[in-house]
Amino acid sequence: MLSTKPIRGIKIGESMIEILDTTLREGEQTPGVTFSVEEKLIIANLLDEFGVNIIEAGHPKVSEDVFRSVKLIANQGYKAEVLAHCRARKEDIDAAISCDVDWIGIFYCVSDNRLKQHFKLDLENAINLIINAIEHAKDHGLKVRYTPEDATRTEYDSLKKVSKAAINAGADRISIADTVGAMTPIKMYNLIKKLKVDLNIELNVHCHNDLGLATANSLAAFEAGAKLIDVTVNGIGERVGITPLSEICLALNCFYQVKNNWKLEKLTQISKIVSGFSGINIPPNAPIVGENAFVHNAGLHVSAVINNPNHYEVFPAELVGQKRNFILDKMASEQAVKQKLEEMKLEVNNEKVQKIINYAKLKEKGTVTNNEIYDIFTDNQNINGMFQ
Repeated sequence: MLSTKPIRGIKIGESMIEILDTTLREGEQTPGVTFSVEEKLIIANLLDEFGVNIIEAGHPKVSEDVFRSVKLIANQGYKAEVLAHCRARKEDIDAAISCDVDWIGIFYCVSDNRLKQHFKLDLENAINLIINAIEHAKDHGLKVRYTPEDATRTEYDSLKKVSKAAINAGADRISIADTVGAMTPIKMYNLIKKLKVDLNIELNVHCHNDLGLATANSLAAFEAGAKLIDVTVNGIGERVGITPLSEICLALNCFYQVKNNWKLEKLTQISKIVSGFSGINIPPNAPIVGENAFVHNAGLHVSAVINNPNHYEVFPAELVGQKRNFILDKMASEQAVKQKLEEMKLEVNNEKVQKIINYAKLKEKGTVTNNEIYDIFTDNQNINGMFQ
């Protein structure tokens, strides 16, 4: 059974987290990935049906087709709010205003290295640019979240100073971006905890997966009090991507009993559709949505799962729109073979069961296919000759 003991002060069962899906913006920054306007609308429809809180529809100034898709998505009447991504520039904000979005996400890095080497500005001038951008957006009725890009590597005093200036200018939220995936869970927890005290505002997190820690860092931020987590379907995004939608939602559901109206049974469908549109295959061993996620192999495992799936599954396959399956190879047990025969509607005959087990153990590579099982049952000489 999963533990229901509160973790680091988390009140189990309370809805304290929101999900922003940025597949349409961050996901399209994946090397080689572009979505058509029609594909973006299909994805947005699925995300809204699933139950994300905010859909980041894109950066309207990138291109004409991105502008059209952001405007189209913003006018669908979704339950989810729609956010446009913008630089701290008036022309970007004006484009977002023209798209009728609910939110605008303004990003600007204030780390010492970036200010000196890239922007050629000091901190005060950068803060003035950010303030002007936020005030312009607020003057036009937009909700604003400000993201200090590369926040986790920005000097803390600068991070705090720019965030406070953004809040005073009207920013509704601050999003802490781990832009290069440089954090560990304990560092992320401590940073968010400290910022919560110093800023007293709702914090969001955007975690990249360069070291495979995006989900862990996002959960640590949640435990520290973050209000919202950025995700993409299948974790796609710049370089190796960000926190996957499926992983964060299942972890929140299973380990924290977060109450949300997410339609978790849609996860596998959404993942497959985005995989098809993006051209990026889902690895078989991908957590939750991979084809191996609920495939059991070793004889002991199969026997235990047949008795009670909870023995080797942290959540049931049906919860996420998957199906449980068993395969037969040299590790096959008698119970696994019998289960397979029942699935194939074949007579469970002890002699045939033993023949299948013997055949599986003689097979050096691969699994025993359904066709091979049929051959054993029909006394195909190519198969049965192995037992003479």
